[in-house]
Amino acid sequence: MNTLQKPINPFTKVILLLGANVALMAGASLTPGMPAMMAEFENVPGAGFWVSMIITLPALFVVIGGPITGFFTDRFGRKPVLVVSLLLSGLSGSAGFFLNSIGAILVTRALVGLSIAGATIATNSLIADYFEGQERAKFMGIQSAFTGLGGVVFLSLGGILADFNWHYSFLAHLPLLILFPLALIFIHEPEEIARHEEVLESKLKLNPTKIYIFAAILLGQFSFVTVPIFLAYYLTALLGVGGTEVGLIGAASGLFSFFAGLLYERISRRIRYREMAIFSFFLSGCGFMALGLAKSWSLVIIGELIIGFSMGLIVSNLTTWLASEVSPQVRGRANGIFFTMMFLGQFFASIVYTPIVNATSLDFAYILSAVIIILTGLAGLFLRRDISQQQQ
Repeated sequence: MNTLQKPINPFTKVILLLGANVALMAGASLTPGMPAMMAEFENVPGAGFWVSMIITLPALFVVIGGPITGFFTDRFGRKPVLVVSLLLSGLSGSAGFFLNSIGAILVTRALVGLSIAGATIATNSLIADYFEGQERAKFMGIQSAFTGLGGVVFLSLGGILADFNWHYSFLAHLPLLILFPLALIFIHEPEEIARHEEVLESKLKLNPTKIYIFAAILLGQFSFVTVPIFLAYYLTALLGVGGTEVGLIGAASGLFSFFAGLLYERISRRIRYREMAIFSFFLSGCGFMALGLAKSWSLVIIGELIIGFSMGLIVSNLTTWLASEVSPQVRGRANGIFFTMMFLGQFFASIVYTPIVNATSLDFAYILSAVIIILTGLAGLFLRRDISQQQQ
């Protein structure tokens, strides 16, 4: 049952589906313009490192800002955090269109990271507040589906914009400036969060289930990010393909993630959270194993599609599971930890995997990811089965 006293406005649902996803995925539009940025800033000392930071710096600032933003979301409310984050992301994200200094661009990318933290934490908290039970699972699945679709859309859009000029790629953040006034009008604060004294008295207590959820999203993202980091190099060495083929297989994987999000609610009717985690991580491990053992297109395609589908299930399931495990008064802080762990996994992946790849091979990196993901799923076997959910 919905915690709001009146039905949710369709515009509210659109904001919940698009706001955090646009903030999160608009950065993908910058990827096709990276070679042009390198050419622009080639005379800057350490240009390769600084240009790569345009893509990775937001993840670091999500990690830094996640816990703080989570507290603000509980203390001051979901709506203020969301509307400020949408405005900040729209302004700072699109600012690169006007800037020619890599230092100034990096400052705006740090602000983008903080705004992503706010938008994702507030949005997930609102979804958990507005919906319950299977209705919540359905909406969480749809949101995850839009994340997968967003990668396809923004990568394609970035390629088109980058063909004009790399500055144009930053304009993919402009839709957030349209969502900002809509959020002011159509987002309503849940009643539970209006009682600030209860929020201050409530503390987020960890238990084995919550710890598993946080560890699972960290390890899942840590392993998954090896796909966008190394796939182009892997397929070029393995099959001699170019950027078009890499883009198409990545888009197909994102599309299967979209399908998984749409199907999540139906699947979750028959499988509990724990069993879904074990199944989806095992499935993802099979996809990575297929990718690591591939010698031809067939296993590459199978592996990538399995990875896309399973990651759609994993994110949908873990976010819904977490929402059922925490009370509304601490939901912002719980989501703050969740997204901090998610982006911490992404941030450390390149740091850890790059020397491993240099010492071994790319196919070994994907096999290692398969092992990590399968073990993460199997760890769920040691959690006791929850017949009833106890919120804290």
